[in-house]
Amino acid sequence: MNKILTTLLFTVFATLPISLQAQKNKDWTPTGVWPFINQQFRAATVYTGVFNRSKTVVPCNIHVGSQTLWYNQNDTLMEAIPGSVVRVEFPNGDRYMPVGNNQFGLIVKEDSIDGTIARIILVRALDQNALDQKYVDHLTKSQSIYSEISDAEAGKKTEEEPLPLVNVFYFQVRSEIFQATSKNILTRINPKRKKEFRTFRREAEIISTNESSMLKIWNEYFLKY
Repeated sequence: MNKILTTLLFTVFATLPISLQAQKNKDWTPTGVWPFINQQFRAATVYTGVFNRSKTVVPCNIHVGSQTLWYNQNDTLMEAIPGSVVRVEFPNGDRYMPVGNNQFGLIVKEDSIDGTIARIILVRALDQNALDQKYVDHLTKSQSIYSEISDAEAGKKTEEEPLPLVNVFYFQVRSEIFQATSKNILTRINPKRKKEFRTFRREAEIISTNESSMLKIWNEYFLKY
């Protein structure tokens, strides 16, 4: 199901010219036709190279299906080479960096822990379960004696609808980047505070997809190690 649905939603856009953008509107969200975080490709400073750092300015965007960096070159949308980009900075202050599997996330907060840079990073990821269910719902409603036509129309409709997204948070601590799940956090906080953390997580009603919840954990268990 996932492979079929991903093909359905994300094969068309790759060769589209940059002029094919969604209409400007404050309530705009990514769709299968335009599956990018931002409504437009915006000029950004892209830093490449770990030791011999270089930078260039190019229109960029983040693909929500793979969370990879895309850029516009001669009106053609292209995916950046995995591992080549270390940071992306947009004029409005948004800063993106790679996390696991070359995915790019927005830097939400930046601190220093033990003399090294520490960060909270947000990845706006595609909610695949919700997307699968939406596709199934459309097919169920479209069943008729004209099933082939109906299925095609259902597929087209899902492309035009907003994509379901979910927040996935990562922490960068002591040069390590890890997804901020309860299990991962427990293995990295002060061992003497593990029991306290379990109580805190329950009483503070921590939600893993909520930014304020992640900030509470960050401030209490990493900055106050």
